[in-house]
Amino acid sequence: MQYDFAVIGGDRRQVYLANYLKNRRFKVIVYGTEEKDLDRECKLAGSFFEAVTEAECVIGPVLFSKDGEKLVSKKKHINLGLKELMANLQSGQSLFGGCISSEILEQCRQKNVSVYDFMKMDDVAIYNAIATAEGAIVKAMELKPVNLHGSHCLVLGYGRCGKVLANKLKGLNARVTICARGETARSQGEAEGFDCMDFVELTRHILRFDYIFNTVPAIILRSDVLKRISKEACIVDIASFPGGVDKKAAKELGIRSYLCPSLPGIYAPKSSGIRLAQKVLELRGERIG
Repeated sequence: MQYDFAVIGGDRRQVYLANYLKNRRFKVIVYGTEEKDLDRECKLAGSFFEAVTEAECVIGPVLFSKDGEKLVSKKKHINLGLKELMANLQSGQSLFGGCISSEILEQCRQKNVSVYDFMKMDDVAIYNAIATAEGAIVKAMELKPVNLHGSHCLVLGYGRCGKVLANKLKGLNARVTICARGETARSQGEAEGFDCMDFVELTRHILRFDYIFNTVPAIILRSDVLKRISKEACIVDIASFPGGVDKKAAKELGIRSYLCPSLPGIYAPKSSGIRLAQKVLELRGERIG
């Protein structure tokens, strides 16, 4: 194999990931990745087959696939099929990505391909949550012509992203309320100084919020809840595709709702890409410092 790493698909995070590896003197080949700002010494593969078969490690997107058929990529009209990927991976290679399906994991196991899921690594997932939270705040400020300072913000869900986002909003002096299903999560939120409520209380209280940030990857903002939201409110949905909002109902009701996937790739691609590259090297036993 001619290359140490093949960087495939994804968003601008992949560009900076590839650049970092190249700057560390590794041999890098790319395919289906944006070319703007890409290090000129990164080899542009002539085909998907070349990229996959000529590298020891294949690095896919943080959101590996949306449809279970092809890798996520900003480049359209190119072949990034999962069947082609799995057909060409060879025993002894390594595959990296995020949110990798159980089917791909099993196929890798059968082919003796080592597979690493970024989003199952706590340190990477937490770093991703930081970039996601910062991006969500920037997006909210772009969408609504009022200060976050003093505004009433509702955070739906209190997992990794919810916790980081709530604390960053608090740091901006927003008035933050947490909505979480678990009693433990609500207790943790209260310990951090947030008002908290269960989802059964959502319909009764949602009218008073200026911003609603959803982190729950399930449709929880249905028509009956959306009818209670202020017309001046703004929903920033940062949950995994397809998000947590009934889009059709929101449109019919004139509610401003924005699904914002892959925020780290939009607002912090360099920081996020470098962190991913460092994690790959760490897992390969390479020194980072």
